[in-house]
Amino acid sequence: MTGRYVIREHQAVDLQALRKLFVESRDAAFPWVSAGRHQEVDFDVTTAGEVVLVGFASNVEVKAVPLGFASIWEPDGFLHNLFVHPSAQRRGVGSALLAACAPYFGHHTPTLKCLRANESATRFYLTRGWRLQSEGEGPEGPFLLMRKIATDV
Repeated sequence: MTGRYVIREHQAVDLQALRKLFVESRDAAFPWVSAGRHQEVDFDVTTAGEVVLVGFASNVEVKAVPLGFASIWEPDGFLHNLFVHPSAQRRGVGSALLAACAPYFGHHTPTLKCLRANESATRFYLTRGWRLQSEGEGPEGPFLLMRKIATDV
């Protein structure tokens, strides 16, 4: 548990809610992407082989609807996804999820990619000790490769 939120590894019972959250949060975070491009099956493909942490409000039972999730590719200490449902943003669940990722980074310096156009996410990470390492171009557009400058997340 992290303050107001319960953070735990995902369970099979969470899958459908996570798929829905994935689409809704990506649609909100990437308004420049055409409607309908994000699909629920994308969650399964995007998180395959990763540790997926799920955030819930601590004042409800564990079977509640997830407020957000993070996925980590452990072999590289790479934060692949961190999404919070639009209705739960700016309430601390993203910070709680990010903090809960720390043990999964292992001995690696944590890294992540953030789309350049996603200015809100860039600000989120910069204010939590992540710094620009390099820039690149990917299938979804220009991105920033960021790394955590301290060992605590």
